[in-house]
Amino acid sequence: MKYKIGDTLENWSFSVLQENMNLWAEILNDPNPIHLDVNSVKSIGLGEKTINQGHANIAYIINAIDQNFPDSEIIKLNNKMTDSIVEGDQVNVSGYIENISTKNDSTIITCRLKLNVGQEKVSVISEADILINN
Repeated sequence: MKYKIGDTLENWSFSVLQENMNLWAEILNDPNPIHLDVNSVKSIGLGEKTINQGHANIAYIINAIDQNFPDSEIIKLNNKMTDSIVEGDQVNVSGYIENISTKNDSTIITCRLKLNVGQEKVSVISEADILINN
């Protein structure tokens, strides 16, 4: 496939459900009640809904990369968390190709990605280097 700087990535979307947060809590051995109990979230003033795990938010970014670059390898992934994702959010990962370089027989694609809810709320900003074997 031929990639160009400025190409837009295909969006990846997901609905954040409580049962997914429960599973992530179990997998991560993360009993933090902000992921599991809405009353805990309310009692400490963090909102009205349970808060998704940051690890899950990064997994959404990885899913978008995998969707756009199957059979590739992520060689660098830097993430900046800017806002919470909560139960019931419909998240969307979008991005574009910022740079393309070659090394030996491989192509390295640098992408900028963002995880957002709607148009206003950006929750994660990421930069990824993806290795494509030619």
